[in-house]
Order: sequence, then structure tokens, then C-alpha cells
Amino acid sequence: MITETTINEAQQKQPKLYAHFMHLVQHNRLTHAYLFAGLAGCGKKAVAQAVAMALFCEHPEPDGAPCGVCTECQRILAGDSPDVVMVSPDGQRIKVDQVRYIKDEFAKSPVEGSMKIFIIEGADTLTTNAANSLLKFIEEPVANRVIFLLTTNKSLILPTIISRTQLVEFSPVAADVFAAELAAEGISRKQTVLLSQLTNSLEQAKALTTDDWLGHLQHELARWYTQLAKRDATAFVTVQTGLMPLATDRERQSIVLDAIIILWQTTLMVKYQQTDLPQPFPDSQADMQTVAQSITQRDLLAIVTEALATKKALNGNMNFQSIIETLTLSVLDGLAE
Repeated sequence: MITETTINEAQQKQPKLYAHFMHLVQHNRLTHAYLFAGLAGCGKKAVAQAVAMALFCEHPEPDGAPCGVCTECQRILAGDSPDVVMVSPDGQRIKVDQVRYIKDEFAKSPVEGSMKIFIIEGADTLTTNAANSLLKFIEEPVANRVIFLLTTNKSLILPTIISRTQLVEFSPVAADVFAAELAAEGISRKQTVLLSQLTNSLEQAKALTTDDWLGHLQHELARWYTQLAKRDATAFVTVQTGLMPLATDRERQSIVLDAIIILWQTTLMVKYQQTDLPQPFPDSQADMQTVAQSITQRDLLAIVTEALATKKALNGNMNFQSIIETLTLSVLDGLAE
């Protein structure tokens, strides 16, 4: 049953947050707006849906949790409740028409219950204009409205939205648990560490390892990193011949950038001598030691900051190759000092 699966997912992936929100529901202490931030598949949507079910459940448990079997719980999961509005990106972004729909629904009173719940996936894909439109409703709370914004990258959310919502950081699913799931799918240990840092979604993990796409990405990023460590300008050639063919669409481009961020964050951990942690790029360990020893902490932090900024540049529709080449130049400059 889909409802039971959703409740189980919320309980298993985020037991503390699930219990916390059930307590808030039971004591009528929900605030008007939340920003759920965490990896894909870490249980954000499941927790938000569980909250909605708990608010409308006909036979709630003593701790406030939804029963999971009543008509209202079933309707919410099926998307048939007029008082629970769920929106996800249509393609790569949440479109203007979808924002209009959210605004129209926000202006309406609850139809059947006393509350109206909004669950918006991919909040980081909102355009600036769309996000500002949504901000107007968040800035002026309306009674009996609760909005959940879900994102895998809070750095792409407008600071004004973050400041006016309650930020809830979702921790990744326990690495050993997710690693076991990946191993059961036949995914190699060499890839599981990187995968667990990119996503908590088994479905997405399987898609990323189809035709060994992730293996090719690890290889090309290791080659690019080696060239950078040697201050070799042929790193620009690797961008064009090695990385670009893997970045076939916006989703893959985003994954490539996430992997690059992880690559440099791992270098930073090596700099701080945290070498006992699982390595997402095992073939680059020797090069990481070289880079960590040859660069100042300040310059390495600057590179990590530059890497993090690439996601915002991609969201701003900058050319992907230009983003990577600009980062490559910045890294070469940083390592040359």
C-alpha cells in the first residue's frame, strides 16, 4: 500500500524528524512555512506527506501519527485532496503556470478541512520572479496555511525565503544502510561512496550507474584533477573531451558539478588530515595529498567556494562548458600561488 510505504520511508529514513513533526501536529505547533533541505531520496517528501496525512487523518494514532489506511490518508497520497496542494517541477523547472496555480490555491479557503497544505518539490528550480511571487505569501502568513518547500540545494534558494521559513536540514540516510541497498543492486563499492554523497534515491543511483556513466565520470574527474595538481593546462582539453560528453542534459550537468564540489570538499578534508573517511574518489588520493600539502588553507577554501558557486551559475542558465572552464582557470591560478 502506497500510504504505508510513505509512512515507513519517513520513519526509517528520518525517525527523529518524523517523531518531531508528529509532536508538532499533535500539539498544534506547526509554523506557517518550512524549507526542507537534503539529498534526493532522504525522506523530505515522505515527511511532508506524513504531516499532511496526520493533519487530516480520520483515525490518528495516540502520538499524532496518521493511521495510513483511512480515506483521507489515501486521498492525500493519491493527490485527490483539495486541501493538500502538491507541485513538482514540470521538466527542469517549476513553470509560471504552476506558480499561478499555487497562488490561486493559496488565496482559496480550505474546502473540506480546517487547514490547507502546500508541498512544493524542487523549490530551487523556481525562477527568481516566481520565487519572489511565492515570497509574498510567505512574508504575510495566512491562518490555517502551511507550506513545505523541498530542495536538494538550499544555496539556490533566495536568502529572503530562507530567512522567512524554518529551515530543516535532513541528514543523509545512514551510509551503511544505503551502501547495502546499492550493493544489493550490484553497484560496485568503488562507486557507492560517491553515490551516497550525491543522492539517497536508489532509483536515481541506478540511473547514474547505467552504462557505467558514474564510473566514466569518476575516471574523467580523476584525470582532470591530476592535470590540475600538476598545474597542467591540458585540464581544459579534458573539460572538452572528457567531461562535456558526459553532461548530456541539465540533470547530468548538475550531477557533474555536485561531483566536482565533493572532489574539492574531500581535498579540504585531506588538508585537515581527515584521511580515515571513505573516499569518493579513491584513484585521486595521492594527488589530493599533493594538492593539500602544496596549497594554503585560504586558497583551498577559495577553490571550494568557487566550486560551490558553479551550481548557482548553472541555475542562472550560464553555459555549462564556460562554468567548468572558469573553475579550471581559478583552480590553476590558486594552485600556482
